[in-house]
Amino acid sequence: MLKRLGEWIYENKFKTFLVWLVAVAVLIGGAVGLGSHYTTNLTITGIPSTNIQSTLEKEFKMNPNSGTMKAVIQNKKDGVADDQTKAEVASAIDKLQKKYSSDIKSISNPYTTGVISSDKTTTYVDITFKDDSTNVSKDAIDGVKNTFNDKVKSSDTKVAFTGSVKVTPIEVGGKSELIGIAIAFVLLLVLFRSFVTAGMPIISALVGLVSGVLLITIGTNFITLASVSQTLAVMLSLAVGIDYSLFILNRYRTDLADTNGDKKTALGLALSEAGSSVIFAGVTVIIAVCGLAFAGIEFVTTMGLATAVAVAVAVVSALTFLPALIAACAKFIKPNNQTVEHMAKNPSKITKLITGHPWTVSILAILVLAGIALPAQNMRLGMPYNGSLPDNRTERQAYDMISDKFGEGVNSPLIAVVKMDTDKGQAETEANLVKIASHIADMKGVKMMSPLTVDQQKAATLQTQLTQEAQQKMAAQAQATGQAPTQAQQDQAAAQIKQAIIAQASKPYQISADGKYAMMVVIPTKGSAAKQTTDLVNKIKGYSDTTKSKYDAKITMTGVNAVNLDITKKLNDATPLFAVTIIVLAFILLMVVFRSFIVPAVAMVGFGLSLLASFGFTTLVIQEGFMKGIFGVAKGAPIISFLPIIATALIFGLAMDYEVFMVSRAREEYAKTGDNDRAVTVAMQSSGPIVVTAALIMIAVFGSFALDPDPTIKSVGLALSFGIFFDAFIVRLLFVPAMMKIFGKWNWVFPGNKHK
Repeated sequence: MLKRLGEWIYENKFKTFLVWLVAVAVLIGGAVGLGSHYTTNLTITGIPSTNIQSTLEKEFKMNPNSGTMKAVIQNKKDGVADDQTKAEVASAIDKLQKKYSSDIKSISNPYTTGVISSDKTTTYVDITFKDDSTNVSKDAIDGVKNTFNDKVKSSDTKVAFTGSVKVTPIEVGGKSELIGIAIAFVLLLVLFRSFVTAGMPIISALVGLVSGVLLITIGTNFITLASVSQTLAVMLSLAVGIDYSLFILNRYRTDLADTNGDKKTALGLALSEAGSSVIFAGVTVIIAVCGLAFAGIEFVTTMGLATAVAVAVAVVSALTFLPALIAACAKFIKPNNQTVEHMAKNPSKITKLITGHPWTVSILAILVLAGIALPAQNMRLGMPYNGSLPDNRTERQAYDMISDKFGEGVNSPLIAVVKMDTDKGQAETEANLVKIASHIADMKGVKMMSPLTVDQQKAATLQTQLTQEAQQKMAAQAQATGQAPTQAQQDQAAAQIKQAIIAQASKPYQISADGKYAMMVVIPTKGSAAKQTTDLVNKIKGYSDTTKSKYDAKITMTGVNAVNLDITKKLNDATPLFAVTIIVLAFILLMVVFRSFIVPAVAMVGFGLSLLASFGFTTLVIQEGFMKGIFGVAKGAPIISFLPIIATALIFGLAMDYEVFMVSRAREEYAKTGDNDRAVTVAMQSSGPIVVTAALIMIAVFGSFALDPDPTIKSVGLALSFGIFFDAFIVRLLFVPAMMKIFGKWNWVFPGNKHK
């Protein structure tokens, strides 16, 4: 079928181009018409910290998914407590309330709520939108930024923004793709020594990439897709698109020599031979990424599905658009005239080294990979947070300002929801809540308990007392100076009175209207990435057992830290099962394809080694900050919690591509001659250069994404580029051939196999 397809495309290349042109035009129309609706929130259902959020919404009218922004204002020279800054902030708030009343639910004035740093240099305005964070319009977000920049920002006053909304828009395309494409073109130019031939895999991959991304963008209107899904899809589509086109184009050059220049027949043969390998390789990758559904986590599943769509389109492009390009530019493609006999008799120095010292090569490969894998045992997992963004991002600047002046924990408060026994009286319930809040407040890692409600009677008494004291103080000052107190002095006194009332008369809990639940907001000392904060969440969860038995009150944690912890735990539980499942299935699949027990066993051992080495080196760079200047890591941070399962799927799929490409050539030669040594040599000589080029292209594409300043994209790009490097150059090109040399004819022992 593939042979007939190749020959048909050769005769109908312009029809093929027309079909692709129409398809891309339809996809562009759909994407523009429906729009893009990616989300930056990586949340999941089925875990306590997200399940409890419906209770918050029902009992406390608090939507945890509401879009929020913070406009952080800082002036280290003159401070932010002066009348001019107050007026500017009030003017900005007033303008936003009038212009964006349909978008904004509430805006807090920090001079009313008393949210000013102790040194009077920093404050922040909290904005809550009516819509969920994913649905807040870009116009409203830009309106907030522009209003504060216009009215408050100056040469001395800095303004930075953060929040749950997309403060910085997601960039589609950019320098990462361009760098990867440029390096890939140079590598192909070295291999083919022709500008036209080198450009074909690039063009084919770009057609597949654009089509795949448009299709996924349309899909965001029907399913929830995290923004990182798009990046992952682009990354993988570009890499496999170029590689698969390279495999087919290289085989076409070989078949062109074998058919004495018959271009139509050569194209048909190339598709029937390399095309079938591309389908097998593509399906392997698709199965691997779809297997992410094993984790039972929505955003990971949809991430896998989006990537699968991108890979599928890349395969279709390599099987249809590339052959049409080959047919259109056939006169520029030179045949590959190197014979099998020549390759067998003239092995390279690397091939001689591997076949001459297989035990040494195998042991060194294992030791090197095991050594690189060692840091993985200290891997800490977490979710993305603004503190690890580059310094030039406004979210990072806002995070640092708040952390410096208010404490890092203010960026990621914890919410404790207490389910209470309604049979107890109100007095007993409140007494128990005071004890629970007091116990939590004394835990290590807690900075403070946020005031949520006020004891009105106590507040009224304090109001009277403090107002009298303030009036007496101002009267004494007026008598001493002979001047009446200014309006600014009166405002400052009123703000101090309010802060004192909040501090002395507030309660660190809020009880729902039906009395079934209470809510407490815990401000940790450290940020979301700190181990101390993780320990605090676990400690409060453990304390719930005590409150349940002692007060008949159960505590459920939510908030950024608690959700991250639950997501990480679920991913940690799912990753080993997923890895074992795909390894077992891959072993069975490769056993059937190669009719061998040894070959798939060696392949799986090699995959495990390269995967662990990738985790080890990624931990060293991202978490420990090793050579962070070279890799552009802004700040050492925990590894993104979904990285291990994503990397396992992708490195597995791509590793199997190279395994199939190398070993199938060895098996083909062994079936002809029965000479295992010759089979290994021919596979290394014929497939080795292509695997090297393909792997370097993969590394270039993934590595170019590692240049992205976003820590999530950077960590994925680094993990995949490291993984491909270790797997292709140490496992597939050294370890696997050496082990095949050691096992000899045992490689091909299988029921039904006949040996010469």
